[in-house]
Amino acid sequence: MKLGLSRTTTYDLPLVAVVLVLLFLGLAMVYSASGITALDANDDPGTFLAQQSAWAALGIAAMFVASRVDYRMLRFVAVPLLVVAVVLLGAVLIPGVGVSAGGATRWLRFGGSFGLQPAELAKLAIIVYLATWLGGKREQIGSWRVTVPFILITTLVVGLVVAEPDLGTAIVVVVVALAMYFAAGARLREFAALGGLAGVVVLALAVAQPYRLQRLVTFLDPWSDPQKYGFQTIQMLYALGLGGPFGEGLGAGKEKFGYLPHPYTDSIFAVLGDELGLAGTLVIVLLFLGLAFRGVRIALRAEDATGALLATGVTMWLCFQAWVNMAVVASLVPMTGITLPFISYGGSSLCVGLIAVGILLNVGRARTTQRTSVSRASRRWRDGRTREPAPRGRGSPTRNGSRRQVPVHRWSSRPRG
Repeated sequence: MKLGLSRTTTYDLPLVAVVLVLLFLGLAMVYSASGITALDANDDPGTFLAQQSAWAALGIAAMFVASRVDYRMLRFVAVPLLVVAVVLLGAVLIPGVGVSAGGATRWLRFGGSFGLQPAELAKLAIIVYLATWLGGKREQIGSWRVTVPFILITTLVVGLVVAEPDLGTAIVVVVVALAMYFAAGARLREFAALGGLAGVVVLALAVAQPYRLQRLVTFLDPWSDPQKYGFQTIQMLYALGLGGPFGEGLGAGKEKFGYLPHPYTDSIFAVLGDELGLAGTLVIVLLFLGLAFRGVRIALRAEDATGALLATGVTMWLCFQAWVNMAVVASLVPMTGITLPFISYGGSSLCVGLIAVGILLNVGRARTTQRTSVSRASRRWRDGRTREPAPRGRGSPTRNGSRRQVPVHRWSSRPRG
């Protein structure tokens, strides 16, 4: 008696493994980096770990649901999701509604403990909207009918995020939107023009406010003001240096004890470098490189433009944000306040990120499912049960090309130039 067990799965298991490893490493680092703060505030070092674990469980469930629902159905929720995100971004700016912390108003509080950061939802909303919209407008990419609405929609979301203020998240949204517009078929000169315009606007915003200008000056020489503006940069560099090749040990790092600002959110990569050393930081870098590889692979093999743009947007968002966070810790770019995906503490960021991974898995699953069904049909055809004998002789259809030629699905638009 043989059991009919399936030996294959339609999910991208390497991608699932990468995300789960990042998630569990993140939970360990949140506990290590937040334990002393939670002990002082709540007499329980596991407070933040418990909250992050609850969000992780919710996010994994949401990721599974997103991976099972056909991504083509997202076109029905793209506009409502974007509208909800814009409304929530606007609600944050209403005095008395948004919750302020650290000089920024970025959160909405519901009840006593549940909070939401609308900017995280806005990242996913604009990716879903642009993918479903640009996916159906590939032949019009470059015309004013597409370019002008693209600029207006992106500017609306970015403007509300900048008003919080949150320039780091705004930069991520701009980069993701431009990457999707380019992947949709924009010519190089159009992409260069939009990228140049975005760069000028970001630079203007960076020097418009005195504290942002000071961040740029401090980035060039953190030791010019080591007690104030350069303090966080110096402490992050110290944390990486103290870690050495293999770190001081999980939980044994010293920089998190009052020296490193925001140790379990923005600076958690520095804590990781302190406790796990160069080896631990390289593992994180390699995991995000693996995520980027699987995401690009899914985008290139997508069945249609919408799926390819969804995969492109999600992959660019998660990997670019991770790069920015790690580059800030290493003092390679000026200071920005964005989290490290799947590692930093934050329920909104973690849950929305896992939903995005579920959508990415669904895009890859759609391709694999179709190939599996075609393979099964081919096996039945070779068995002869459903095969119709083709006519031979003069009446047989003409064969064009080689017998080995396989049609390749092309979702990309016109040639660039």
